[in-house]
Amino acid sequence: MAQAVQPPRNTKGRTWGRRTLFRVGAGVAAGAGTAAAAGAGRQAMGSDSPWDALAAGLDGQLLRPQDADYDAARTLFNPRFDGARPAGVAYCAGPQDVRECLSFARRHSIPVAIRSGGHSYAGWSTGKGLVVDVQRMDAVRPSGDTAEIGAGAKLIDVYDRLTTKGRTLPAGSCPTVGVSGLALGGGVGVVARAYGLTSDSITGASVVTADGRLREVDAERDPELFWALRGAGNANFGVVTSLRFRTSPAPDCVTFFLSWPWSRAADVLREWQRWAPATDDEIWANLHLSAPAGGRPGKVTVGGLSLGTRGDIANQLDRFADRVGTPATGLSVKDHTFMDAMKVMGGVSGWSTAQAHQRGSLPGRTAQGKVARESYAARSDFYTKAIPAPGIRTLISRVERLAKLTKGGAGSVALDALGGAVNRVAPEKTAFVHRDALFLAQYIVSWPDGAASSLVSGHRAWLDGTHEAMRPWASGRAYQNYTDPSLRNWRSAYYGANAGRLAKVKRTYDPDRLFSFPQAV
Repeated sequence: MAQAVQPPRNTKGRTWGRRTLFRVGAGVAAGAGTAAAAGAGRQAMGSDSPWDALAAGLDGQLLRPQDADYDAARTLFNPRFDGARPAGVAYCAGPQDVRECLSFARRHSIPVAIRSGGHSYAGWSTGKGLVVDVQRMDAVRPSGDTAEIGAGAKLIDVYDRLTTKGRTLPAGSCPTVGVSGLALGGGVGVVARAYGLTSDSITGASVVTADGRLREVDAERDPELFWALRGAGNANFGVVTSLRFRTSPAPDCVTFFLSWPWSRAADVLREWQRWAPATDDEIWANLHLSAPAGGRPGKVTVGGLSLGTRGDIANQLDRFADRVGTPATGLSVKDHTFMDAMKVMGGVSGWSTAQAHQRGSLPGRTAQGKVARESYAARSDFYTKAIPAPGIRTLISRVERLAKLTKGGAGSVALDALGGAVNRVAPEKTAFVHRDALFLAQYIVSWPDGAASSLVSGHRAWLDGTHEAMRPWASGRAYQNYTDPSLRNWRSAYYGANAGRLAKVKRTYDPDRLFSFPQAV
């Protein structure tokens, strides 16, 4: 889910980037002992229900409410959705398992939810019916300047496997997001200005459509579906089981972080939006306006990554700070391998790849995993014009208001620079229409598990108020990967002029709307 930079940990071990501003391999299957115990439990119950028939027909694993691992299986990354109790979670081992699940759902009129990483901002990768989980399909197979990647591969594992061959994908920072969930909705990431979106690197896909047919999709085969898959988001037209990508070089690179006192927030924002979207393509930068917990003064932080030399980015940052008018504090400019830089960006610097997962034995988790779940909510805006002085004042005042409200929660505004390779693709070339934006804004709030409802509602009210307050200056477009159930005009906000074409693709490949959720195309 994705994507502001994750700066290094502070002395208390917290991070202040992306969703964590506030506070062996991804495909390990559940143990045979657990599976056997679950099967014995069903036998003891004497059940021969359709669910048992589905379980028997899968090469993967079906977990139901009576099974020992069910509670772990049903949870998403965000504890906000812990109340969801699907009737079953199917960890599909391959396309045939997906076909079995879809056939079962059609026969018994059971709702289907598709899950690749469980990072849906709206919780729509779960539900009351059958969750079709692709996390067991996690192989990463690089070959020259291409790669075939299983739909459920975690981003940290994708980076790990590709960088051993000197290659990478333009992708995000969150280590535990599933690659298909990221790529199908666009994939704004930390080398996007140099290499484009994640979806721009897709050259083909294997997808099981609603009719149960496994389709090999590319520019020549099912070209309209191929067009739609690159930006329309996950779970709209079928279940993607693997993706084929064009990869890019993974050179050594440089990370940088600078900060200023809150009193300089307006100056930093004014100059950042002039510099970051227009600088050299090899440089990506974001800006955080953050309201730490406890009502303390806010922070203004600029961070990012350069594929160029340390000397070049140091000179760029010097000139940027000169335009701000006040020297930066906390300046950090460091050389890294590409893989280590991705760990810095993801807030897992110094961790092993196995540690950069959630802990557990189910697919997508590892026994060594250290990534914690987080309760958060967010909204987004694309900006196609620089925010003028009145808008800057409004945004800063909103963060200051949040700083007074925190009392156990936290929040921020994160701006990610676009331009470069992202904007050199025509908006109709793929389903991702946002090709004229200068930057993407994410307004985000977080709170501890078990927080009082009054704290949560106060933060949600701030989120809605901030989104509304910025209407005069935002473009009206939103990022489909930051799913926002509060959007009233979501078709236009996510897809713009591409919405009508996407609706035709939906009618062709899913006429009975097997894949349905509140914002399904």
